[in-house]
Amino acid sequence: MALGPASLEIATLALAFLVLAWDLIEPARESAGRRGGLYALAAAGLVLILLGSERVPLPGSLTDAFVLDPFALLVKRILLATALLAVAGLHAHTRARGIAWRSGEALVLLLFATVGGMALVSARELLTLFVAFELLSLPLYVLTALEKERRTAAEGAIKMFLFGSVSSAVLLLGIALLAAGTGTTFWMRVAAWPHDPIVRLGAALVVTGFGFKLAAFPFSLWAPDTYQSAPAPVVAFLSVAPKAAAVAALFRLVFEMFGPAGIPVGSWIAVLAGGTMLVGNLLALRQRDLKRLLAYSGIAQIGYVLAALAAGTRLAAGLSLFYFVAYLAANAGAFLVVAAMEAAGEEPTLHGARNLVRRSPVLASSMLVFLLSLGGIPFALGFWGKMYVFLAAADAGLWWLVTIGALLAVVALFYYLTIARWMFIVRDEGPALTVPAPLAAAIIACAIVAGAGGLIPQRFAEPALRAVDAMTNSSSR
Repeated sequence: MALGPASLEIATLALAFLVLAWDLIEPARESAGRRGGLYALAAAGLVLILLGSERVPLPGSLTDAFVLDPFALLVKRILLATALLAVAGLHAHTRARGIAWRSGEALVLLLFATVGGMALVSARELLTLFVAFELLSLPLYVLTALEKERRTAAEGAIKMFLFGSVSSAVLLLGIALLAAGTGTTFWMRVAAWPHDPIVRLGAALVVTGFGFKLAAFPFSLWAPDTYQSAPAPVVAFLSVAPKAAAVAALFRLVFEMFGPAGIPVGSWIAVLAGGTMLVGNLLALRQRDLKRLLAYSGIAQIGYVLAALAAGTRLAAGLSLFYFVAYLAANAGAFLVVAAMEAAGEEPTLHGARNLVRRSPVLASSMLVFLLSLGGIPFALGFWGKMYVFLAAADAGLWWLVTIGALLAVVALFYYLTIARWMFIVRDEGPALTVPAPLAAAIIACAIVAGAGGLIPQRFAEPALRAVDAMTNSSSR
């Protein structure tokens, strides 16, 4: 059996074991400067895997349980890019916090989570999907408690673990009901799904299980506390990679399993999208901690993605994938700015961001670009993402959802511009912030994509549309 379709997962897993071997061979508590070699190895390996992804043959499959198509490949590149950004942030964070000796375990867990996310988007069998789901989740529980000496870190990790355990149990129960109702866990082998309550209940539980992973309302109670207590570079990964993998897997389920079966998951997801946008935006208004504010912002942003999924069309799927590229650049970049503030000894609050334009012009200008993109201001990349998602939802007749989303996008500008006011208008003096070079490079790269990428949105939208077309065409055959 050829392993080509799993080559990216195998390469990332090999990189994780290489980092682990280095960490075991070198002295456990060597200086922070020498631990930089681990980060260089991880970053170089991720870059090589990203470049090597251009040479992966498409399409391919490992039996009927695992497939590599243009859709899966594009999402895997998003996951690898997010992991690369997190590596840059972790380097600065572990040195500043005096826990550089934990760098090896942090990087290995990050790479294991990346492997789980990549496997999740390629799964075409329910048990394979569940195993990948767990491989993505388990390392993140530990990563959120990386600074275990802090009581809040352990508290946030426990909350995430408890909610994650519930989501896994709900997902597994849904899988069991689907298998009981259809007689198979391979959804591509089912010619005609029986229309009985067991199958519909199983589908509802599967969507609910994914709702926890996506931090969609009402399954998002864990996110603000976990984001606030976890290291900011970990949150940069946590806020993007699991959501990208879960959304991609959910799209595959909708187009390849629920849609052909005639199960009306689109209406369920539309309700989730409306509630998620509403709660996320309204609760973000009163936040002063930047991590909590961005956590609620992320909840609202996932509502826009679910609105496209509710439309259930190829156009909507492609445009939501494009939206995730814009979300990756802006959201991960914003959390990396918070990571730079933490590494410099500043509190990640509105007061900590005071007069940032004088204390660190690079951080302030980059953060402004990220906020404009998240807020959908023309002509940042996020503006095209929101507009395209609204057009796709309107094309499917979901005008009520478009109206809610457009009104709440205006509400979101208030809390995004509140951060900008503290950075550019409030003149309370504070110490200058020094940003390590790798972290500054990652932030600037995100700012270029989120800002300048808005001038050429077709370069990002067209690959996403082609990837979804390839996925839906292969599933219809």
